[in-house]
Amino acid sequence: MAPNWPLGGGHSSGSEAAGGNCVSVSLKREFIVTCEAAIDVGMIRNHLALFFAAYLSLPGPAAAQVVANDASDVVQVTVMPGWREADGTHIAALKFDLAPGWKTFWRTPGDAGVPTRMSWAGSKNLGEARILWPTPKVFRQNGLRSIGYRDQVVVPLAFHAATNGPIVIDGHLDFGVCAEICLPVSLDLDLLLPPDQKDNVEEISAAMHARPMTAPEAQVRRIACKVFHNGDRARIEVEIEMPPLDGLSEALVIEAANPALWIGEPMLSRKGDTLRGVAEIAHRDETPFRLDMDQIRMMVLTTQAAVDIQGCR
Repeated sequence: MAPNWPLGGGHSSGSEAAGGNCVSVSLKREFIVTCEAAIDVGMIRNHLALFFAAYLSLPGPAAAQVVANDASDVVQVTVMPGWREADGTHIAALKFDLAPGWKTFWRTPGDAGVPTRMSWAGSKNLGEARILWPTPKVFRQNGLRSIGYRDQVVVPLAFHAATNGPIVIDGHLDFGVCAEICLPVSLDLDLLLPPDQKDNVEEISAAMHARPMTAPEAQVRRIACKVFHNGDRARIEVEIEMPPLDGLSEALVIEAANPALWIGEPMLSRKGDTLRGVAEIAHRDETPFRLDMDQIRMMVLTTQAAVDIQGCR
């Protein structure tokens, strides 16, 4: 599990390593080195302090090596304006084009990934915003799992207009890209979405159809969960009755509504139509916590399919 990157600005944060001051910290399995140039050191130091504080507070294993640097040569982000639907929802998208060997991450990135965060706080005529995540892939590196996308991914966005007029998007995007190292990227998102807009329909529609199945579509018949607390940690046991999905390498992702909770990769077993998983849970502050079972979200995925499951009892 990785922190929400505290790096700001309209470009990827950081600078060239040559001639800079370096800060290093050992995080369990990995060694992270971040170098800062001599210029603007005072401002960057504040960002680095937040960055390392976030990492050191996490109970899960460390992610890949992270270096503050320019990511423009490994990822390009394009805003796709989309179209307005009859109910006032404007469908747009972000397209991520990644260099060979690099990946970016899903809403729950896994222990070796970097979370993607989007904020729309400065927008006008915007009632609600949703991210319509397409089905991700599972990656493994150095014994750790990450969940995300390689090569290219289109991530649809649903903006609901407060009134029948243009939506002015004034937002911010923080995400990471990883290969042997990880680079944090921070971008401002400025866009005008008029009601008569109609662009990129085919590409965005294809991404929307690539979303995971719902529980009824995947023939999920029963979901049961038990949680066993032990001080400031807990163990969750999940049992799902559903036929095996097409594809190989069945995996389970368990998410909590509280972003301060870390849930590890579940240990899985399957017997017929019953999938069982056991995972560890901890609070990043290493304090006791309550788990709202109705807000638990799970995704079962393989190399060819996925199902999104809401709630667990």
